[in-house]
Amino acid sequence: MIRRLRKQRGLSVRTLAASSGISPSFLGAVERGDSDIALGRLALVAHALGHDVASLLGYSLRQSTPRFVEPARHGARGEGVEFSAFRIPGSHLELLVAHFAPHTRFDDSITHAGIDVAYMARGELVLVVDGVDYTLHEGCCVVWPSSHPHTMRNDSDTPAIAVGFATETVH
Repeated sequence: MIRRLRKQRGLSVRTLAASSGISPSFLGAVERGDSDIALGRLALVAHALGHDVASLLGYSLRQSTPRFVEPARHGARGEGVEFSAFRIPGSHLELLVAHFAPHTRFDDSITHAGIDVAYMARGELVLVVDGVDYTLHEGCCVVWPSSHPHTMRNDSDTPAIAVGFATETVH
């Protein structure tokens, strides 16, 4: 997809690499399928091409109808915490949804490659990254490197729902 768009725009690998801030050799390897590209770098390439990331992931004319995705993982991640992870086909993304009853928490703190993004759809949670508490209010969005130990808890008297995504599979 990147090669096709680059050629349609009459750009050389070197020109696209310079405008996206990545090396020409890496971009060439990605175009040949010899290397994977992280979401952040893909976003830079998409911007340089005047395109959106979803299209570069294959969700353009080729995927003109919706695909329903079942959870790859579903269950409790602590007493009173329901967690679902949906693997997004054709990508390295997982959509994550967590429902927290009042005064509940994840059982564990995890680390994995990539980044995590969380949006507070309902209520308030506490995100703990590297042992530091960050209060997440309804309507806020937060991003953090998931290579640092992280967990969440609901200290409030009301239920909370967090929706987000991870760039790599969470184990």
